[in-house]
Amino acid sequence: MKLLVTGNIGYITTEFIKEAFPECQILLLGETALKSDRRKGISVHPMPHAEKEFEDIFKTYEFEGVIYFSNYLTFHGKKDGELETLRKVLHYYKGNTNSRLLYITGPEGLYEETTGKTLMVRTVEEFCRQYCELHQISVKILRAPYLYSGTYEEDYFFQLFSKALNQKSILFEEAPSQEMYFLALSDLADLLYKIFDNWNEESTYLQIPQVFHFTFEQLGEKLKQIFPFAHITYLADAMIQERTVTDKILRNEYGWFPKISLLEDLSEIYAQYCQKTNYKIRKIDALKSFLNSHATVVRIIELLLTFFVFEVLNRVAGNQVQFEMIDLRLVYIVLFSSLYGINYGLASAGLESLSLLAAYAKTGIGWTTLFYEPSNWIPFIFYFAVSAICGYVRLKNTENVRFMKAENKLILDKFLFAREMYQETLRDKRQYKKQILGSRDSFGKIFDITKKLDVFLPQDLFIETLHVMESVLENHTIAIYSVGKKKQFGRLTIASQGMKDVFANSICMKDYLEANEAVESGNVWVNREFLEGYPMCMKGIQKDGELVMLIFIQEVKGEQLSLYYLNLFQVLSGLVETALLRALEYQEAVKSRQYVAGTSTLKPEYFEERLYSFHAMREEQLASYTLLKLDYPQMSLAEADAVLQKSVRENDVWGISEKEELFLILSQTDRKVLPIILARLEKGGFICHEIDVIESAD
Repeated sequence: MKLLVTGNIGYITTEFIKEAFPECQILLLGETALKSDRRKGISVHPMPHAEKEFEDIFKTYEFEGVIYFSNYLTFHGKKDGELETLRKVLHYYKGNTNSRLLYITGPEGLYEETTGKTLMVRTVEEFCRQYCELHQISVKILRAPYLYSGTYEEDYFFQLFSKALNQKSILFEEAPSQEMYFLALSDLADLLYKIFDNWNEESTYLQIPQVFHFTFEQLGEKLKQIFPFAHITYLADAMIQERTVTDKILRNEYGWFPKISLLEDLSEIYAQYCQKTNYKIRKIDALKSFLNSHATVVRIIELLLTFFVFEVLNRVAGNQVQFEMIDLRLVYIVLFSSLYGINYGLASAGLESLSLLAAYAKTGIGWTTLFYEPSNWIPFIFYFAVSAICGYVRLKNTENVRFMKAENKLILDKFLFAREMYQETLRDKRQYKKQILGSRDSFGKIFDITKKLDVFLPQDLFIETLHVMESVLENHTIAIYSVGKKKQFGRLTIASQGMKDVFANSICMKDYLEANEAVESGNVWVNREFLEGYPMCMKGIQKDGELVMLIFIQEVKGEQLSLYYLNLFQVLSGLVETALLRALEYQEAVKSRQYVAGTSTLKPEYFEERLYSFHAMREEQLASYTLLKLDYPQMSLAEADAVLQKSVRENDVWGISEKEELFLILSQTDRKVLPIILARLEKGGFICHEIDVIESAD
């Protein structure tokens, strides 16, 4: 089986491919540390930047399946370009026989709280599902926890290890009680093998459940063992995200569930990181880690060992002249009181008091003499007083440092709050500005509409008019009819998507007598009596007092019969009327350049413009047309033009090509009417050839 593996593939290793896709030929498309290995069936190609490269790859390889690793599988990773890359892959993959797509995305789509990330993930998932459904691609969307790796440089843990070693600090952007959602690569490999081994053509969502319920606080404790020197902080006020996963398809149908815990795998990941970066764990670092994890025991041992050292110094140097002015016992007490605080200071004072009692006993002074002679209490009092004072100073300095840190944190929180308020104010400002400029009846919107209607080709104007009215009026049941010179009939020019069968291609003006008065006076007519055969709203467009165009709105909602809505329709129609008159005046001014002299036959370049306009309307399913090639062996071009003016409608267009071949565009002509028109043209002396491809008119 030939498989394409693309997307965020930096996690993939040779072992992963061997376990997930045994006996398959794999093309890795994207950024990866792996190299091509023909013996193992692995080919590597960088992510193409041009469309042509994508096309060449899919033409060269006939893939039987595509596995797309989403950028959202990397915790706090880059999210740019996901949708566009996925679109390109699907665009060139569609049409393959037995097409299969496995889209592996992250867990954000399952979060209960909606954020920007969750909306983005759900949007990409929905695009993938609908695109595959449109082009008959069997798709499975696998919602997986985040992946982790000690060798992929873009991975969250790779960067976390680097910061811990270089900056001696670790900052989690999550609350301590936030659960971790991570999946081992070997577990994913086992799952992918089972999915492709038991693939069915049903498109479905697969969700990996949370088996190991560990929090970021537990992760911090584990990291503290690896990096005892690192300072770990959390965002205590961060939003806690919960996942809603009740899907048991993976366990029931594939017999699979996650087996490897991230916390158990953390030491091995760090070892892989050290091997990747050539970072060697020194023995002294391991010793420091051990000592820091047993600080209390180490301090007690230090206290006792140092006590014995000072006792030896007292015995050895006590009789020397240099040490007669120095009390080594007092030095010992000051040392430990200043280093470790009042508790260790009192303990050191107690030990040295015992030492002094032993020294007195050695000189023959008993405890009774010491007790009953107050002057002998002075050394003991000083020992405990010095230890208490030095311990208090140490405690006070520690409290001052803690207080300053708390003050700094409070100031930082106030700053972050003020910055958040400032950013919210800016967002509100942008939102209000957008609402003001984007409001459908604002000056900015009117200016935008005016620019869109600033076209000179009638067919292009009809397209823009329909788009503008659908957008502003929020209605998609609109049609535009052109009215003939005799004011008897209206010809359908363009209609909203899906409404072509609702609107007749031709209408008789006598059928709308109830609306004639309002339309001819330039007002909006509303079908408040719900007359059968009438649209809900009508508006006429006039030129020099003559009706030239009708705008129909077939259906409206209840609130769209308000005075505000009808006034909006009136204003838009006025803008369209102005643009149409400008376009007609322009067409009249350049008529001598557009048409063959003495005829209504368009010259090649102008006919080509009209043809592409009609084709654009048909592509958007807004209108239809039929293109005919006309042979006129018994007539001149002028005679043929005269016959056409009598044989076709006013909204039909004809012109010649560079080879002086005559072509006719029949606007809004369906298969029922076409034989009648062809018979009429053949009776006039033409030989008709129907053409269905736009390039054929060149």
